[in-house]
Amino acid sequence: MKTKRNKKPCILIVDDEPNFSESLKMTLDDLFEISIANSLAAARNFLKQRSPEAILLDIRLPDGDGIEFLQEIKNFNADPVIIIMTAFATVNNAVDALKKGAVDYFTKPIDIDKLKRELRVYIENRFLQQKISDLTQTIEKISPPFVTSGKGKMKAVIDTVPLIAPLNIPVLIVGETGTGKEKLAQWIHSLSGVEGEIVTINCSSLPKDIIESELFGHAKGAFSGAIAQKEGLIERAAGGTLFLDEIGELPGEVQAKFLRVLESGGYYRVGDAVARSVTFRLISASNMDLSNPANRFRKDLFFRVNGVLLELPPLYQRKEDIPLLVSVFLDQANLAYKKRVKGAAPSAMKMILAYHWPGNIRELKWAVLRAVATTAGDVLEKDDLSLGVDAGRELSHGYEMDLTVPFLEAKEQLERQYIKNALALTRNNKTEAAKKLGISARALHYKILKYRLTE
Repeated sequence: MKTKRNKKPCILIVDDEPNFSESLKMTLDDLFEISIANSLAAARNFLKQRSPEAILLDIRLPDGDGIEFLQEIKNFNADPVIIIMTAFATVNNAVDALKKGAVDYFTKPIDIDKLKRELRVYIENRFLQQKISDLTQTIEKISPPFVTSGKGKMKAVIDTVPLIAPLNIPVLIVGETGTGKEKLAQWIHSLSGVEGEIVTINCSSLPKDIIESELFGHAKGAFSGAIAQKEGLIERAAGGTLFLDEIGELPGEVQAKFLRVLESGGYYRVGDAVARSVTFRLISASNMDLSNPANRFRKDLFFRVNGVLLELPPLYQRKEDIPLLVSVFLDQANLAYKKRVKGAAPSAMKMILAYHWPGNIRELKWAVLRAVATTAGDVLEKDDLSLGVDAGRELSHGYEMDLTVPFLEAKEQLERQYIKNALALTRNNKTEAAKKLGISARALHYKILKYRLTE
């Protein structure tokens, strides 16, 4: 809650002794707006109507224990400063109260001057914390949720998002895996002003036989295992944003049904005859060219999802951002692993900048975290880095030329290394590796056998 500075802070006294409560009210009402509850039931009723800045809470009350009530307060969407008051002080009570959310513990009779000082300090600190939290949220909402200098190819994206975010127009984000498509979608949603949540579905992570059920929901008994009706993700996205990551993986029949939703707002749950309707903001993402007929994405659906096209460049085309990203990931790694690595040595940074980063930002992050976790020094050296297979020899595109090797042999060496890198990047997922290589899964299988790569 936000403290209103033009009014006195509200204090709720929860105590069953009327004389004590009234006396305390008289001594505090020059600084605070005081309300009194003589039981936990009365306190609950008050909290349903209002969120006070502070609660002065007795332990022994006619209808319960004040310390146990501490755990209830958060259920009222309130975050007050809580001070325990009691005539029956024990060390165990004090420790228990502080563990459960109280900030202080006063023994009756109350030292009024001290209580006033403490309340002013605690409430002012809480107000400042709220201001900092509000400011942080504002900055996060306005600023891109990813590290960037805002130069080069990223500048067009950064400049476009605030313009199109408030408009109810479909957005298509394209870019390689690991370039930050989901973070960009979240930023667009945060700037959109819509009240609903952003609902994400990764179309490549779900088996094709359940994508339709996940998207549209299903009726009870619609198929084996459908023991109850289930709402789909498009229903959850009503009034908000639906983010379809890797939309190119939608099966053809699901594409047709989703197109109908975009055109009319109408749809059916799987196995249900009841027509439903929904409205949402659509953001889609893909690492493939959806306009290419080879990718089997419906042209009419492509035209509907491609309202505004935002292209995230691969990391090797964002060299100016790499030092910034390394710095951020170093801080995260130091925090996670309790280390104090100050930065990367010039030779290590040169290697980082020269590497092609086929896994983009995601690969860079884990390379830095891995290096920080394993280094014994306070500066990352070249030997601390492990950038894919034979990374120590890799330059701009991951292969060191040896002109003493015959051309055909060199060509096969490069192809073998290229396939090996793709398998490593996709964690040996051959379907994904084949897509990245631009070849069929069957052709990849043949190459794996040819070059004796582990399947």
